Amino acid sequence: MNGMNFFKTFIQNIKLVLTVVIILSGLTNCDKENESTINSYEYMPPLSYDDGIETSSLASEGIEIDPIVDMMNYLNSNNSHTIHNILITKNNKLVFEEYFEGYKLDYNAEDLNGVLMDYTRTTDHPMQSVSKSVTSVIFGIAVKEGYFPDLNKKIIDYFPEYSDILTGEKANVTIHHLLTMTSGIAWDETILPIGSTQSDFTQLFASDDPIKFILSKPILTTPGTTFSYSSGSTNVIGAIIEKATGVGFLDYANQKLFDPLRSEGGAWSAYSNGQIHASGGLYFKARELTKIGLLFLNDGMWEGNQIITSDWINASQYEHVTSTENFIPNTSYGYYWWLTNFIVNGTSYKCFFAAGWGDQHMFIIPNLNMIVEFNSGNYQGISGISPLDLMNNYILKAIE
Repeated sequence: MNGMNFFKTFIQNIKLVLTVVIILSGLTNCDKENESTINSYEYMPPLSYDDGIETSSLASEGIEIDPIVDMMNYLNSNNSHTIHNILITKNNKLVFEEYFEGYKLDYNAEDLNGVLMDYTRTTDHPMQSVSKSVTSVIFGIAVKEGYFPDLNKKIIDYFPEYSDILTGEKANVTIHHLLTMTSGIAWDETILPIGSTQSDFTQLFASDDPIKFILSKPILTTPGTTFSYSSGSTNVIGAIIEKATGVGFLDYANQKLFDPLRSEGGAWSAYSNGQIHASGGLYFKARELTKIGLLFLNDGMWEGNQIITSDWINASQYEHVTSTENFIPNTSYGYYWWLTNFIVNGTSYKCFFAAGWGDQHMFIIPNLNMIVEFNSGNYQGISGISPLDLMNNYILKAIE
C-alpha cells in the first residue's frame, strides 16, 4: 500500500468511526426521548360514544391540566395495580377517563388477587357496597311510583311470615331505620374477616333463607338510636322492594333504571335462593355508574325522563345520621349515601358519595357540578395509593 492509499484508507476509517459514534449518540438520545415520553403523561379528552354521556376537555370546563398530569405521572410510576379507573365529570360533561392494569378479584386466592388484566371502558367492575347507593336509587324510584308513601312503616308489615322472630323491639324497626343503618339489629361483617365461617357476611351467603337469617339476629340497640353499618339492612330493603312492587328486584331495576339510562351489560349477583345481593353484588361499567351520578346533578332527569324525584335526591343526601366516626372518619349518613366536605381553594363544599370495599368510590360535589369516580382493587387495605389522597392532592387542586 503506497502513502496516498494509506491516507485515503485512514480518512475513510475515521469517517466510519465518526459515523458510528454519531449513530450511537442519536440512538442514546432517542432512548432518552422515549424514556421521557413513557414517564410523561399526555392528556387526551374522553371519546364520545352513543351512550348519552357528553364529553369535553379539562380546560374547557375550568380544570387545570397540570395537577392531573402530575397525578397520572405519579400513578404510572407508582401504581401497584390497585387503581383500575378514574373518571371526572364537570358541568355534566365527562372530561377525564383513564383505565389501568390491575388484578381481577379472586375470592379463592389467598391475597384476593386473580389474573392481571387491562381494565377498560367495557369492563364490568365489582362495585361492592356502592351497590347500596344504587339500591337507594331503585328504592327512590319505587317511592316515586307510590309504593312507599310512609318510610316509617314497620318492616313486619312486609314480612308476616317472620312474625315469630320480629318480636320485642325488632317489631318496631321501620324502613327509615334500614335506610339509615339504625335498625339496632346485630351485624358483624366489619369485625371478623370476610372468609371467617363465623362472619355474618359469610353465613349470609351460606343461608338458604338470607332474609330470615338477617332478621333472626338479636337486637342490640333501640331502633333509630345508633348507627351500625349493616349489609343485612340493604338486603332486607331489596326484599321489601320485591314485596311492594310484586316484581323481582333485578327486573324492576332493569325496567325502571338501567334500561332508561341505556346501560350496557352489567350484572347483579344473587344468594343461593335467588335473592339478589342488593348490598354489594353489582357489576357495572364505570361510565354507567357515572350516569347515576349525573341523575343526582340533574334533579333526577335523564334524556327528558324523570327517573327519580328531586325530593328523593334531597332525602338521600340529607344528614339523617350526624356522625359515623366509628366506620368512616369525618362523615355522616343519608339514605345509603355517605356525606362529607371537601376544601377547595379555601372554601368548604358539601359532597355525598358512594363507597365500597376495595376503594370503590363515586364522589358527587353539587356546588362544583362535579363527579369523580374511582374503581380499585385495594381489597387488602394496604395500598399506598387511595382515591381520597388523589382527590385532595391532585384533582381538587386542579379546580380553578
